[in-house]
This record gives sequence, structure tokens and C-alpha cells, in this order.
Amino acid sequence: MKTYLKLQFSCEGEQPSSIIKKLEDQGWRPIVGEKDFVMDWGIGENVGSSYLKKLDNLHKALKGTGVRYTLYSSR
Repeated sequence: MKTYLKLQFSCEGEQPSSIIKKLEDQGWRPIVGEKDFVMDWGIGENVGSSYLKKLDNLHKALKGTGVRYTLYSSR
């Protein structure tokens, strides 16, 4: 399963380079295209609690940065 992350930056918030560093530190990989980052969970991996933990960490990292985000997951 893969989870894609799309960001919307605000000029009133943190620098994009700072946001990118935070996300890379959490295992998100930057990509070019319609989405901005991807998290590859591996084939057949049970992502239940791991998925929720990663999303909580993502939310905490972006809180107060002025960044809005959307997620999309697919197998």
C-alpha cells in the first residue's frame, strides 16, 4: 500500500524547505507530479497501528506551520 500526500503551503507559514525536511525525517519521500510525497508501506504489510501512528506524527509535524494537507492511499 502507498499513501500519497499533497501539500498546500501558505506564505504566512514556515519555509517549504523546513517542511520538506520534517517530512523526510518521518520517512515521507518527495515525488514530482500531482502529489508531493509518498509513503510506501510494502506489499502485504499490516499497516493498522503503524498507519495511525504515522498519520498522528504527520499531523503533529505540520501543526502550526500554515500547511494544509490531503492524503490518498491505494494498494
